[in-house]
Amino acid sequence: MMRVMLDDADYCDVVADLMTFDDGAVIFWQKGEEVGRHRQSRIRSLEPLNPKSMVRKIQKARQTAPNAFRQWTEEDTKTLTDMYNNGASLDALTEALGRQEGGIITRLRTIGILLEEDPKPE
Repeated sequence: MMRVMLDDADYCDVVADLMTFDDGAVIFWQKGEEVGRHRQSRIRSLEPLNPKSMVRKIQKARQTAPNAFRQWTEEDTKTLTDMYNNGASLDALTEALGRQEGGIITRLRTIGILLEEDPKPE
């Protein structure tokens, strides 16, 4: 579902799984059928309303892990590598880097420190 905010402070909710753009209009589709259209010039914003959307997952995750889903910097990766090599626990890594356990483990695998078959660090 998409909330379409219009220029006159009005809005409408459109059940759609696809949007296309054609001749100055945004066209909304659900399962291959057109379910609505609005002129682009009237639309102020579009907001996904799916409660399982990534936006809501990211916002919730960042309540406890402020860097969740953010790109890793070279400095973050160096800190992770140094702490891991010095025996830091998974809890210490998540706290120091502001990330979730899954993000830490995925990064360790991405940079080649952990292999897929390695057990999860404690």
